[in-house]
Amino acid sequence: MKTNCWFNRNRLLPHLRIATAGTFILILLVLVSSASSLPAAPAQAYHGTITSGTFLCNGEPSSFSPMVTGTWNLSIDPATPAQVTLTVFYNGNLHLALGYNALMLVSSAGGVYVFTGFGDSATATLDTTVAPARFSWHVQLAGGCLAQRPYNSLTFFGVANH
Repeated sequence: MKTNCWFNRNRLLPHLRIATAGTFILILLVLVSSASSLPAAPAQAYHGTITSGTFLCNGEPSSFSPMVTGTWNLSIDPATPAQVTLTVFYNGNLHLALGYNALMLVSSAGGVYVFTGFGDSATATLDTTVAPARFSWHVQLAGGCLAQRPYNSLTFFGVANH
C-alpha cells in the first residue's frame, strides 16, 4: 500500500515534467530562430592611395629609396578571410600588381585591424581610429640584401579615400 500511496501522490509530476520540458524546448527554439535571423555584420571595404615606402637592409635604411605610389583596396568580411589588392609604382613604373584573398585576422582592437598573409611574411595593418584611415603593408623578404634587391624588408604606407 505504501507504494500505491506514494505513486498516487506523485502521479502529476510526470505531466509537469513533460510540460516544463516542452516549454523549455519551445523557448530554446524561439531564441535560436531569432538569433539565426539576425543579419550578419556587413563587409567593410576600404581603399586609398599608397603615399610612401621604406626599405631596410637588416634593420638599417637601404640605399634603395624610390618614390613609391599606388593604390590599395582592403575588404574585411567577418564570414571570410580578408582580401587585399595592391598596385605599386616605383618612380612611376609599375612594380607590383597583387591580389590576395587569404589574409587572416590576427587582432582587432578599437578600430585597428592587423592581418597576416603569405605564411606570416606579410602584415597588413588598417587603423580606422584616425581620419583618414591609415594603411600599411609590411613584407619581410628571405634571402638577405642582394645587389639586384638591396633590401630585405619593405613597408608601404597609405591613406584611405573611404
